[in-house]
Amino acid sequence: MQLMYWVILFCFIVSAASLYFSFGSKFYDPEKVLIDMDDQVFISHLPKARLHKKYGKTIPKSFVTKIQLAGNYVTLFNHSGNAIDIWAPKDKLAKPIFEQAKKIFKNAETVEVDC
Repeated sequence: MQLMYWVILFCFIVSAASLYFSFGSKFYDPEKVLIDMDDQVFISHLPKARLHKKYGKTIPKSFVTKIQLAGNYVTLFNHSGNAIDIWAPKDKLAKPIFEQAKKIFKNAETVEVDC
């Protein structure tokens, strides 16, 4: 019976930590989500990528031809239509990421979709 309480406690702690890392606004700082590295950009498009770089993506700046803001998603498109979605838990956190993307990918077309 006591083992069951420890398992429940462990599950609760893991769930709380997961929610903290997924929804904590400090993890959506635009300079941490899109890291400018001269000719390339490291994208922490998943909350776990902010904890370990192996979950993020590095792309050349020339990859992005279109930047779209739709609700709480910022999407980076390339010329062939492939895309990288960056999710934020709130619209107000996605807008600064969109602005940062516009600064980094200066030649990209920008689109804002009202949702």
